[in-house]
Amino acid sequence: MIPPMPDRCPACGAQGRRVKPVTLRSLLTEESKKGLDSAEGYRFCRSGTCEVAYFHEGHGKRFAVRDLRVPVFQKSTDPSRLVCYCFEHTVASLHEEVRRTGASTVPAAIAEKCRRGLDRCEELNPQGACCLGNVKQVVREAAAEIKVSCTSAPQNESACCPPAQGPNPETNDG
Repeated sequence: MIPPMPDRCPACGAQGRRVKPVTLRSLLTEESKKGLDSAEGYRFCRSGTCEVAYFHEGHGKRFAVRDLRVPVFQKSTDPSRLVCYCFEHTVASLHEEVRRTGASTVPAAIAEKCRRGLDRCEELNPQGACCLGNVKQVVREAAAEIKVSCTSAPQNESACCPPAQGPNPETNDG
């Protein structure tokens, strides 16, 4: 029998990311905090299919998604879920911006706010770290969806697919 690995979630086997005590103390419900003996030694399970949010790398104590005060980005498919907990950007708002403009200014805005020390990732984000990687991934996914919908829809039926620019025979400007 292979012994359990302390950095692996005991429920799904995914490698966990170490989180600081402030993350658990900030995000667990009051009821769940009663079961928190020490906030040291916990890891975040990022697997989207696992109900475990945090597990202890030594004694195996677990906290499920339902034990948190906020939904977990990685463990939800709800478009209204937060992807940036500090500045409250949702998956839906990022998709909307990309659909409207073809790009997103959010990653640069978040990076700038972080440089100015305005973030509180360890307290607000269940993964206990900056969301910028997640935000960029959501923006890439939104852009890919837009391209797919644009290439599969007739131009006159999709606002994201403007007609090709070229000479206009009616105005003879080409």
